[in-house]
Amino acid sequence: MRAVDGPQARREQPGAVEGARELHLMRAAVEGGLDGMVVVSSDGIMIASNRKFQEIWPIPADVVASGDDEAALASVLDKLVHPETFLERVHDLYAQASGSARDELELRDGRVLDRYGTALRGPDGAYIGWAWYFRDVTAERAAAVDAELLRALVAVAHALAGAGTESDVLSIVSGRGASVLGAQGAALCLLEADRAHVRVLGTTFFDEELRTDVATLPVDAPLPLVHVAATGTPLFLSDREEGVRLFPGAEDVYVRARTEATAAVPLAVHGRSIGSLAVAFEERKAWRVSDQALLSALASLTALALERLGAQAAEREAVRRIRHLSESLQRSLLTALPRSDRLDIAGRYQPAAREAEVGGDWYDAFSTEDGTLTLVVGDVAGHDSTAAAAMAQVRNVLRGVAQTLPAAPAAVLTALDGALLRLGVSTLTTAVLCQAWPSEDDPTGRTLRLRWSNAGHPPPLFLHPDGRCDLVDGAPELLLGVQAQSPRTDRDIDLPPGTTLLLYTDGLVERRHRLLDDGIEALRLAAEELHGLPPEELCDGLLDRLVGESEDDVVLLVARVSG
Repeated sequence: MRAVDGPQARREQPGAVEGARELHLMRAAVEGGLDGMVVVSSDGIMIASNRKFQEIWPIPADVVASGDDEAALASVLDKLVHPETFLERVHDLYAQASGSARDELELRDGRVLDRYGTALRGPDGAYIGWAWYFRDVTAERAAAVDAELLRALVAVAHALAGAGTESDVLSIVSGRGASVLGAQGAALCLLEADRAHVRVLGTTFFDEELRTDVATLPVDAPLPLVHVAATGTPLFLSDREEGVRLFPGAEDVYVRARTEATAAVPLAVHGRSIGSLAVAFEERKAWRVSDQALLSALASLTALALERLGAQAAEREAVRRIRHLSESLQRSLLTALPRSDRLDIAGRYQPAAREAEVGGDWYDAFSTEDGTLTLVVGDVAGHDSTAAAAMAQVRNVLRGVAQTLPAAPAAVLTALDGALLRLGVSTLTTAVLCQAWPSEDDPTGRTLRLRWSNAGHPPPLFLHPDGRCDLVDGAPELLLGVQAQSPRTDRDIDLPPGTTLLLYTDGLVERRHRLLDDGIEALRLAAEELHGLPPEELCDGLLDRLVGESEDDVVLLVARVSG
């Protein structure tokens, strides 16, 4: 066919060539999407799907080849948490043959899929089939859950800090505290001064008569919460049967409290037990490690609040412990640094000295599928629980983007910015993202190629083997959260053996009465003076020299190319 220029000419003479080209373009667009897609005809035949769909749903090849949609549905039922609901929903929508639907699917392997479907109609308006789109949103949902738990626990910490009586403490723990774990209520078991008796303070799942019966008990009473108060050993019991087996005399209390699963953890201050905190559930519960850690953290907060009520002198210690817990919560989001035969990596997080709150600073390091080592330091605006919660989301989404998008740092940051916008994470964030791999210019593989992109963050410093320290960075680029499609650039440098990369947040260099550039210069000079130290000692030395009573959190990440 003769080629004809212009859209009007193409409409007048479509031809086979143009039709084939449009078909190829449509296929390429479907294959290049983020979603898994499958199209099912009105007579139940899968007529098209893309690779992403087959990655998400590993349907047997012979089923895919047959095009039998019912067989494909049957092949994935064992992967779903609620297979009957899934199948019923699909059949209802097919029968309806109109409109669209969106929901989420929980898989037995822990994944969560966002599912969208829409009816398809031909030129005459008749129903011709259904299109399904699937997207793995596991990382986004996990980030949201982590952030919500962190926010809830920090809220409990602040509430307990203002509690004025034991009743206030009980109310907070049994209300906000129990809701963090999904428990029906909580109880406090407090050791008396003679340490031979305990007082039990119960909430609404104890009726008035039961509260009276257990108000004061000997320390050898056969109840889990009393045993934990006396021994300091935590107990996590999945059901009533397990509890009664260990404590036969507890059955009556289990029945009267309408309780199935229970847990009790010690309340300890300065290594000394002052009682126990117990939570109760109406249903059986499998106690995960994260659940146990969360209850232990809640117990730590509760113990501090009770101790603060006991003596004015203990109040100062309570604040220190709450601050320490806040720091621990922040550190729990900083995963262990990876071991590498190419880079010796050390990191430090130091909270602000001014108050007991978590903040938005973080560092991270991890390898991607192709073996590239990724290093990142970031700072979410703010110094409160909201900033910490947003930091958890940004960090987890960044990890997911970097693992699934094999691209340079600038592209990864751009994709992160877009993902945060779509997830509704409205916060300003600065970050430096670096990628390192063996340089092709060094046949020994000892020199590393470093590529990085900077989203409004203080520039990285490079400490050379001869002791010189400089920065190689261009004009600052926009922060994350300002304009999702703003252009970003990558910068490259070769790092010979012995070269050290320094990444940090502004808390290390910025002070109330000092320009940021002056602070960076102070860091550069200190690094030159300490260049002979190993990375771990270099971190400590820089913090000792540059950080006193800092008004901001401080993060420092040091990575030295192995010799």
